[in-house]
Formats: sequence, C-alpha cells, structure tokens
Amino acid sequence: MLVTHPFHPLSGRRLVCVGERYNRYGKRLLLQVDDEQICSIPPQWTDVGTADPELILGAGRAHLRISDLLELVDMIERLVAERACTSRKLNYVASVKPNTPHLPDGINVDPKSSREKKRKSRKRRA
Repeated sequence: MLVTHPFHPLSGRRLVCVGERYNRYGKRLLLQVDDEQICSIPPQWTDVGTADPELILGAGRAHLRISDLLELVDMIERLVAERACTSRKLNYVASVKPNTPHLPDGINVDPKSSREKKRKSRKRRA
C-alpha cells in the first residue's frame, strides 16, 4: 500500500499491510515499516482508500481537505491551551512570596520555643 497523505512522514512509501484494526475513530490499517515497527494509518491516507471528492475537484491545487484543516485547528487550540495552563501554573508558583508576620522591634518569635511552651502548659494541666 502506498501512503498518500502529503504530511505523513511515510508519504510516498509503499508498505505491506499486516492487518486491520477498528477503534472509535474507525478502521485503521496496520502497515509494516521495518522488521521491528508497525504503524497504524487510516485507509484514506493510502491508495486503498477511496479518493476524496474535495481533492479530485481541486485537481491537484488543494493538498488538504476542509476536515483536515478543521482537525488541525482543533489540535493547535488544544496544544495552546495546554501550554497556557502549564505556564500559568509555573508563573503562579514563581510568584508566591513567603508570608512572614512583621513584628515590632525587639520581639523575636521562635517557633520551636512556642511549641515547647504549649507542651509544658499541657503537662501542667494534666
């Protein structure tokens, strides 16, 4: 089978079909790339799939179908949203400042000593 999708990395290569698979997106062809690698490609990306009317009517002028472009837009929007979410988290973490109380001059609070005072007062009550 010849891979015909213009932007697929294996475009123009003739590969052996070793099986078919069905998933929620439809039929997929299992093509053997080499001795160790098998890839899954939709039939419409090969010479086996029926020719798309948009590409036939375009007579070679249109390399992509409208559905391909819309799918590309969805993928780009999803990637941009994921990146914005990740950068927002990083910026939030970077902008956190330690919140220490401001005490009047001469007063020093040692957290360890205050814990010990609480422990001693509990012992006295018991």
